[in-house]
Amino acid sequence: MTDLLTVHAATAPDKTAIIDDRGDGDVRTRTWADLEARANQLAHVLVDLGVNAGQKVVWCGQNSVGVVEMINAGRKVGAVSVPLNYRLSDEEAAYVVDHCDAEVVCVDAEFAPMFERIRDAIPTVREILVFDGVVPAGMLDCDRLVGAAPTDPPPAPEVAAGVGSTMIYTSGTTGPPKGVVILHSNVAFDVTATRSVCSFPKGDIMLLFLPLAHVLGRFEHFLSFDAMAVTAFARGVQTVAEDLPAVRPHIMVSVPRLYEKFYGAVLAKVHEEGGLKKRIFLWALSVGREVSIRKQRNEPVTGWLSVKFSLADRLVFGKIRGRLGGRLRFFVSGGAPLAREIAEFFHAMGILILEGYGLTETPSVVSAQSMDQFKFGTVGKPLPGTEVRIASDGEILIRGPHVFKEYYRNPEATREAIDPEGWFHSGDIGTLDADGFLRITDRKKDIIVTSGGKNVAPQNVENVLKNDKFVSQAFVYGDRRKYLTALITLSGEDIVKWAEQNDIPERDLVLLARNPRVEAMMRSRVDEINRQLATFEQVKKFVLLGADFTQETGELTPTLKVKRKVVIRKYGNLLDALYEKD
Repeated sequence: MTDLLTVHAATAPDKTAIIDDRGDGDVRTRTWADLEARANQLAHVLVDLGVNAGQKVVWCGQNSVGVVEMINAGRKVGAVSVPLNYRLSDEEAAYVVDHCDAEVVCVDAEFAPMFERIRDAIPTVREILVFDGVVPAGMLDCDRLVGAAPTDPPPAPEVAAGVGSTMIYTSGTTGPPKGVVILHSNVAFDVTATRSVCSFPKGDIMLLFLPLAHVLGRFEHFLSFDAMAVTAFARGVQTVAEDLPAVRPHIMVSVPRLYEKFYGAVLAKVHEEGGLKKRIFLWALSVGREVSIRKQRNEPVTGWLSVKFSLADRLVFGKIRGRLGGRLRFFVSGGAPLAREIAEFFHAMGILILEGYGLTETPSVVSAQSMDQFKFGTVGKPLPGTEVRIASDGEILIRGPHVFKEYYRNPEATREAIDPEGWFHSGDIGTLDADGFLRITDRKKDIIVTSGGKNVAPQNVENVLKNDKFVSQAFVYGDRRKYLTALITLSGEDIVKWAEQNDIPERDLVLLARNPRVEAMMRSRVDEINRQLATFEQVKKFVLLGADFTQETGELTPTLKVKRKVVIRKYGNLLDALYEKD
């Protein structure tokens, strides 16, 4: 990764590498030569600040050209890059910066005030370098320093494969964040193995909206960098639906939440339009599902079925794909299990979602589907060179060149995670089928054991609940209890329309969540959903919430996974009250 930028700048200097459209008319495009020159200048600045190979450099900012330039500069001097999630609280941010022993911080001006507030709590930090905006007193102006720096490369450090490349702190779903030390060799193996399974042609556009501070976003950047693909930054999670037709990407990596929302939006629109359009869509979907089944079996689509699908594609599916940019080769899903129903729905419309699996400690891919080898409901086969086995308790164990080196300054946690034979204990529960496809069922620590001794994977139940058009998010609870309960957040647009149609005056979601008629309607829908589940998996009681879980309120990780401990701490009284009359 250290040499790639120089190679790309020499072989394709004028080819576009990054497109950063912030939606304010300032579209920042960079060629490979631009990135190389800027990385050299920034590297000189870091050297002048006393940054040497192996030292930790923290960077903090939203996805942008500036962040990528900082990452590249760090590589040039052999520094260990430590991304900091800008959504962390002051206390959490200070913990990460102090724990990693960073001496230099590079921060987007938007988030510089956070470092003013925590300055006294990060005594090892000598300098704070601010880019893209107003520089507070006592911090360094990156743009001014870069303007005086040469564009020729600084002396190249000795960087071996077994040396740290980056250190990413876990999201802390099960305790304090741990610094995962990732080697250059870990990244090189994982990128190479992933590209042997999935095709990423040179020049393809990848729409990136996952945060670069998270391992999946980092890996996507590594992958596009290696493939010489074009990285186009989405303006944010909320704007992806607008960015897709504007950017027209060939590939996009996402977490399941985005696909769930798109699935819900399509179905809601179909039901709203009703009449002939609804009948045409349902007919097209039935044809698409039949074609999907044929493709999953590697059977040809011929004859009358081929004719019907062509018509369905012209009338329905082509228009939907057009709203996604019109030239997607595939989506990628990771970070959490994707409901099989959603993957099949997209495939019926001619959109393949390739699901993969990985962790921060295997940065980040362990297994992945490919365009000619996929099985919905699984996360594909282990990458070439990767060993996966299932322990007696169902835990997924992983061994290979991409397994991380250690948790920084935490030898006890490292010993717990990696056994003497080199197997990394993932904490995830899963199975391997007869064809070698891996299926994830849940997190080991999340498994609910009812008072009747039944083991329940909450994510499976939550995914079934979220398939309902009125459900935005679901959280299932019930460890050591007689039965399961849930927190359910309402899908705002759909529930407001239902309220209008049923002469309910409230439009505020908090009020609607407390409305007896809404509660009764949702009770009937949950009862219907329960019929799809085993008796011990059924949700007997629930609480409706008037607002989604979010990163800002602390319940979600950067990849939109629920922090179960945080939710239980925050809403435990509501959940416990559901059991009080038993």
